[in-house]
Amino acid sequence: MVLRRKLRFWLVFVAVVLVVGVVLPAISHFSWSGFMTTVVSDYNEAAERAASYGEEDDDDEEDETNLQPMTVTLDDDAIDYAGVETIPVSKKLFFSELMAYAKVVDTRDLLRWRSRINQLHSTIRVAQVGEQAAKQELERLRKLANNTGSVASKNVNYADASWQEARANLQAARFQLEDAKTELLQGWGNPIASWVLDKPSKEFDRIVSRQDTLILVTLPVGASLSADVSMIRVSREGDRDSARKAYYVSPAYLATQQIQGETYYFRISTGKLRLGMRLDAWIPKNDEPKTGFHIPEQAIVWYAGQPWTYIQQDEATFKRRALADGDIVVGGIFIESGFEAGEELVISGSQMLLAEEFRWQIHDEDDD
Repeated sequence: MVLRRKLRFWLVFVAVVLVVGVVLPAISHFSWSGFMTTVVSDYNEAAERAASYGEEDDDDEEDETNLQPMTVTLDDDAIDYAGVETIPVSKKLFFSELMAYAKVVDTRDLLRWRSRINQLHSTIRVAQVGEQAAKQELERLRKLANNTGSVASKNVNYADASWQEARANLQAARFQLEDAKTELLQGWGNPIASWVLDKPSKEFDRIVSRQDTLILVTLPVGASLSADVSMIRVSREGDRDSARKAYYVSPAYLATQQIQGETYYFRISTGKLRLGMRLDAWIPKNDEPKTGFHIPEQAIVWYAGQPWTYIQQDEATFKRRALADGDIVVGGIFIESGFEAGEELVISGSQMLLAEEFRWQIHDEDDD
């Protein structure tokens, strides 16, 4: 009896499954595969919507962070405590500069070259005298031989050989001088070589007397000197404000071992410079100035990896301004826009203002 009951149960169960799984889909055109595909598709769409909602929430949070208020208001006591000092902003012309390194050149080599050139000139003069004497002796003997026949032909031949030798010596002396000039030109370039060769030479005399000093400027790798640059600034203290003028002379035909950049000679008044001193040089990138605002270092604060500064809007209110679009230059940042001439720029107390600004933001968040 028990077996019959179990058998009837399973027969009924199989019949129901067949009806649900085969008969009903056939009648209603229902597809199990389509049903499962729809379920999976709905699940994927729901997951994508959930992910996009999360990204939008993150973007909203970032936007909220970027849109945080950048204004801080202080009472009188807080202003005194912060030590806030301001200066008016003014529009200025700015020449973009690149920084390079320079070294005082040993010009004693130029003295040696002047001495060598002088010696070669003397050698030529001696050779000229010898050549003229040998030529005159040859002409004298030829006349005697032609007119009186009292001079043996061998004596004329000896005189001719002596003259040819004197001519060769003169030619060799001239070759030596030309070779020396070429070597000097290859080593120092045409302008400096002309100082050595020309007499008198005002530039050479000022170098020798130490009134002027020759410096070798090495540009950063990949940088070039603009063709219209005739003057740069040089300082031995690394201080741009105290830098002195140096004037262009010529390209240099040797490179330094430390930096494989372009090299140039400049001339500067000696002052306190000494042989071998290393200097800092500031070189204009071009003669086209920019118009904008110079924000000094003491007015700059850094937050979130970017430079900022504060402008005083009234006696107690200060606004933070971004400087990310500016160029980092010697002594601060140069920016072409974002400020108005006459605005009060905070040059002392900026760090305190930044701390105070975010302290109040934290209070506001706690209140929320």
